[in-house]
Amino acid sequence: MLDNRLYTFLTLCETGNYTRTAEKLNMTQPAVTQHIQFLEDYYQVTLIAGKGKDFSLTKEGKALQEYAKTLKANSERILPLLHRIKNRAKPLNFGATLTIGEYMIPPVLYRIFKEDPETDITMVVENTDILQKMLWEGKIDFALLEGNFDRNQYESKLISDEEFIGVCSPQNETASKATDLEDLLDQNLILREPGSGTRDILEQALYNRNLSIKDFKRKIEIGNMNAIKELCHQNIGITFMYREAVKKELYQGYLKEIPLQNFKISHPFSFVYLRDCPDKAHIEYWYERIMYLRND
Repeated sequence: MLDNRLYTFLTLCETGNYTRTAEKLNMTQPAVTQHIQFLEDYYQVTLIAGKGKDFSLTKEGKALQEYAKTLKANSERILPLLHRIKNRAKPLNFGATLTIGEYMIPPVLYRIFKEDPETDITMVVENTDILQKMLWEGKIDFALLEGNFDRNQYESKLISDEEFIGVCSPQNETASKATDLEDLLDQNLILREPGSGTRDILEQALYNRNLSIKDFKRKIEIGNMNAIKELCHQNIGITFMYREAVKKELYQGYLKEIPLQNFKISHPFSFVYLRDCPDKAHIEYWYERIMYLRND
């Protein structure tokens, strides 16, 4: 269990306000102040600089915040870990980004169900930002990410390198013949919401070419991959996604790859978990199992 004073400190870091921290934790504001003062006295450092609404974390405060976040995430895992040891079970509790969750991992889950039908499986499909938050909250054991993440905060293992391509309707004669990104700027761009790994990769690729999403005719944000593909098929606009997510539609002629010559991009799909987690052996067991079933 996380010490309640550390929990108060983390909540204060999250809210940035003593009053909101007191309300969230159902305690008085002076009690919040006492908890922070106890930590400063105990560690013999100043954690908070400034007073009232204008406070900020000192370097020591930021270091304690990162340490306490790790403690909190690990404390959430201790009870399930002990139960797994007691029951000799290996439940699968993880998150995946949309492309991985909908297109890459289902065949692997089918193999797991078939080979070990008593395994308890929980998979959350969310964008990269939300899954990282869930890791820190101890709600999932690991995440399968397609987007960028801070490699200093996590352990990671490579799943695969995946090709990232432009896609359009077969009826879109302009886009289907385009060989340069600049040829597509008069098109509507259909893309995922902010925080999505797919969007992150696209934004970085455009930035590297002195372009941005704003340079396209219109931006259409959709949080569902199937809806994006359907809108592309109906020639509402173009999109960019991993080949893994659209290979069926390309094969069937439902969509068409844009033959860009200056847009050769691949990006890793990663298996990500917290550093120094107490159940590292359990997590790495599932990495090995997933990789074996995927490549078998």
